[in-house]
Amino acid sequence: MNRITTLDLRAHMGELLDRVRLRFESFVVERKGREVAAIIPAERLRRLEDFARRRAAELQALQDEHVREKGYDAAEMERAIAEAARDVKTKRKARKK
Repeated sequence: MNRITTLDLRAHMGELLDRVRLRFESFVVERKGREVAAIIPAERLRRLEDFARRRAAELQALQDEHVREKGYDAAEMERAIAEAARDVKTKRKARKK
């Protein structure tokens, strides 16, 4: 993925949008060396959003099935999922250091 600073983005906005629209390129926008945004083709965004919706529905169906079949309490399941997500985030942060 291409990287561009906010200053270059301002100076070349039209050219970059053409590259995104016509060549399906993507850009990560950086400010002071940190990623602040991404510019991607609109069709790719739609596909990502559709994928996220389908995945969320699949996960919800799995959770509902476990609650029904195993007799898990829905609140208990939510706590377990939140704890697992925190663990993953903690591990990711540790790897970045």
